[in-house]
Formats: sequence, structure tokens, C-alpha cells
Amino acid sequence: MNFEDKMDQSAEEILSKLYEKIKFGEELMLRLGPVQSIDGVMKLQRKIHQEILFLKKLQKAKKVKMEQLSCSNLTHLGAMVECATRPGVIAVSKIFHINDSNKLVIDIICDDGKTWEKVIARNPKSLSALSAGKASYGARSILDQADDYLECAKLYPCMYQPPKVIFEFMSGIEESLANKLKAVGIVVKGEILPNSAHSEVCDDSFDSESSDESDSNSQQTTLEEVSHCMEEHPEINTLNLDVTAMMAYVSNMTNGYCNYVFKQEVLTQQCEWEAERPVKPVLEKLFEGKTLICCDTAWGDFEKIVNTLGGSMEKNRTAELKNMLKIYPDDFGGEDDYPRSNLKVRGHVRLRSKIIFNFGHRMKALTVSANEGFVRAALQQGVTYAAFIHESRALTEGKEPTATKISL
Repeated sequence: MNFEDKMDQSAEEILSKLYEKIKFGEELMLRLGPVQSIDGVMKLQRKIHQEILFLKKLQKAKKVKMEQLSCSNLTHLGAMVECATRPGVIAVSKIFHINDSNKLVIDIICDDGKTWEKVIARNPKSLSALSAGKASYGARSILDQADDYLECAKLYPCMYQPPKVIFEFMSGIEESLANKLKAVGIVVKGEILPNSAHSEVCDDSFDSESSDESDSNSQQTTLEEVSHCMEEHPEINTLNLDVTAMMAYVSNMTNGYCNYVFKQEVLTQQCEWEAERPVKPVLEKLFEGKTLICCDTAWGDFEKIVNTLGGSMEKNRTAELKNMLKIYPDDFGGEDDYPRSNLKVRGHVRLRSKIIFNFGHRMKALTVSANEGFVRAALQQGVTYAAFIHESRALTEGKEPTATKISL
């Protein structure tokens, strides 16, 4: 299917799928009715209700993209309902504190508190890729989450014993990852699948062609992944914006003008991605309720790019973004800790990126960026960052006069 065909996808078909999603959400609400008295079920109902309201808003506007349907959080919420309605459940989405600053949400508690369960509806291949080090953002892998569950279980014994921890994979789990979980003491439920290529990848073996901060990439980031990220990191209330994140936010391409074929092949490629997987809704959902910050280097370089390449609408959006941001000096928060201060500037580790990501670390913020190459290269040097990686989007308004517009 070529680009024009994708853009001309039947609106009736999309609206029909939207109706099915709404109906599915309403059915989930009904299924929870008989167990409404269980601790946490009303919270789960509210989450489902919010998703239904969002989908009905799209239905009323009659402007729906497939991305908005495919990444609906109803898939995971449906899996939660499946588990919450089983006999023996006493609590859903129960919060426990590991220490003064960290807390953990336990999806399902059953057997009078003797069993804790985590519900996972994600794609098995993506789970294996994340556990192999190919993270799409700075989220913790399933193995990391297993450590969290086991550590927390020791702090809250039931009948003098830590609760049994079950990870249930609604879409299945690859054998290699399942064996690793079992080895640390996790009970694995779900279909065991053959290993994919991701399972063979070592933590330090990254593709030498990983995207740099100025390159395009095909990393798929969805609204569902935003929800997972925020659920896994409820303690993070501050977002540090990289230059690439700000460009993606203000670009004409991400603000309704992706129907172009440009002379530059990379821009046309990004338009195709944007038509399939819009980035602006991902960033907007990520930004909700968060404090947005950046350092002087990030804002200064971003502003120079906009003033040089940006069109009038992109410049207006830049002014609006500035009002949403708090801009700090590069060295705000003190000196870099070890080993970040010793991070060697080479290859994909550029000085500008080191300044921006280290600033985010000192501010205890999640750095929002398209610069996956830097995150991977830093990891090879043993340095990790809390980062949310989204797809690259360039400024395009200035290139539109020489591009071919595609009718929708």
C-alpha cells in the first residue's frame, strides 16, 4: 500500500473500529459492576471511563486516525478486568511504599493477600527487546520490575511470608525471558512462545547505525507506552525537553501538515510515519500535569534552528511552548555525579546531548528526546538516563512551497 492509499483509508472503517472500541469499554464497565466493592475497582472503572470519554470525543469530532485506536489503553485495562473479576481477588492497583521516595502499584492481590500479580498485555517481542537493552525510553524492563515486586513483597509479608509473585502475560512471553523470570523467583503465567532474534541480543550489543540526535528513526512510540511509562514512574513529575522534543512539538508536520511529498526523502519518510503514528498526541499526553523544563543550551540551540529554518506557524508555536517552559542555566542543580561527569564525548555522545541529559538527571526529570543514539551510546559506557524516546520529526513549514501536497 503506497502513501496515498494509506492517507485515503476508509473513514467509515475507522469509525466502525472506533465504535467497537467504545462498545468494548462499556462492556468492561459492566463486567466490573458485580465486583465494585473490591478495593481499587472503582479506580479501575474511572480509568476505563476516561478512555471511553476520549474515544467518544473522537467519535463526535469524526476526525480519527488509526494510531489513536491501536494505542488505546483499553487493551491493558481489559486484561486488568479479566484478572480482577476472578474469584479470590481482594484488591486492584494497590499502592505499596518501598521507601520514602519510591512506591509500587500491585495490579492484583488475591488469596487473602498471599499472592501478588502483575498483568502484562504488551507484545512479547517488545518485552524481550526491552529486557535485552533495546529500550524505547528509560523505562524499566520486565526483569527490573520483577526485582521491584520481589523487593516490595519482602517488606509486606502475609502470615510471616512474602507474598507469592505472579507475572501473567496475556499475549504470551518468549521462552528465554520466561526462564529468566522463573530463575529469580517469579511465577510465570501465559503462553510460552519461541524465542525471537531479540532474545539473542546481549545488553551491550547495539546497532552501529542507531539514530543520532539529528537523524530520523522508526522507533514506534504510542499513547499506550506513555501510560505504561507514567504508571511505572509515578514519582516523576518533571520533564526535561531536549531540542529534538521541542522540534517535534512545534513542527508543521506534527500539527496537521503531514500530507506532503518533499524533495528531501527523509522528510517524506517522516510524513509517512506521522500519518500512521502521530507524535504530537504522544507528547501532549506525556506533558499532562507535568512541569516542563529545559536548560539554556537546549533552548538556545532550538531557538536558533527555528529562527533559521522555521516558518511563521512554527515560530508562533515556539513562542507558545516557551510560555509552558521553565528555562534554567546549564549548571543548575550543582555538578554532575560520577560516572556522568566522566562520560566521554565521542561518536553518538555529543557535548550538547551530554549537557542536556546531565541537566535532566540533576533535576530528577525524565528527559524527552528523539536522540536514541545518545542513550544507547551512554549505556555502552555504563551510564543510564531516565529518558522517554519518541520518533524524530523535523521542521517542515519552510520546505512546503517546494513540496507536492497530497489531497486527503
